[in-house]
Amino acid sequence: MSDAHGDSERPSILHCFADYGTESEVLSNFGDVVRVSIDAKDTNESDPVVADAHLAVDGKDWNFPIKDGFSFDLGLFHPVCSKWAATTSISGDPDAHENMIPSARAIAEEYCDHYIIENVPQAPLRDPVILNGRMFGLPIQYERAFETSYRVPSPPRQGSLLTSDGSSDTVETSSFYFSERSKEWWAATKGYDPRPYTKQHLAKNTIPRPYIQYLVRAWLRVYEEERGISEDRVDYSTYDADMKQKRREMQNLRLDEFEDTARD
Repeated sequence: MSDAHGDSERPSILHCFADYGTESEVLSNFGDVVRVSIDAKDTNESDPVVADAHLAVDGKDWNFPIKDGFSFDLGLFHPVCSKWAATTSISGDPDAHENMIPSARAIAEEYCDHYIIENVPQAPLRDPVILNGRMFGLPIQYERAFETSYRVPSPPRQGSLLTSDGSSDTVETSSFYFSERSKEWWAATKGYDPRPYTKQHLAKNTIPRPYIQYLVRAWLRVYEEERGISEDRVDYSTYDADMKQKRREMQNLRLDEFEDTARD
């Protein structure tokens, strides 16, 4: 890792627009996380920095609390989605809310080798991948869009959701009705520790752990390729099929030997 990334051998990760930073629970498994938010709370292993990540995108006078020349390996950004949220379109004025995506993108391009910008599917993201609970066997839809600086293939769409009563074509509940379930239920569904966070935050604002893991896994492939970590890696993509064929051949060989013995 170059000096611009710091001294740690672990990847460095920037997490912005994340007061609670629930997703940092996942990110911290893969690198050292610095979390910048206007009300950054000390809730997990990430290093919280209280600062405004919504910055002017014209010019360089940002007053962003990261020193010049420092580059993170990955950045995760959650610019506020109110402008495009369904509740705003029903009972609010979208023009009353700022578009913070350009700020997120400017910081990402300035300070991160690769990045993820998360928002609702209606937001003006660049060629986003859309993820929802149906793709990961969850009992909720919770559809979100992710703009990434690296390729993320869309996972296969599942035919049903896995609810508490088993497979179902309908969701078990929605974040719009978060009060119907306990904080622990939302934490179990999203995949996080319930203790540091509020029920409303877990239900409405937290990205499910499987989404983050899927996005990070795609990034790790790029990260390892760029650093030559995967240079001599053996391709095991056909391993199961090859072993199945080998077992079939061995079984046929034993059958031939048995038939030869029987004839003798």
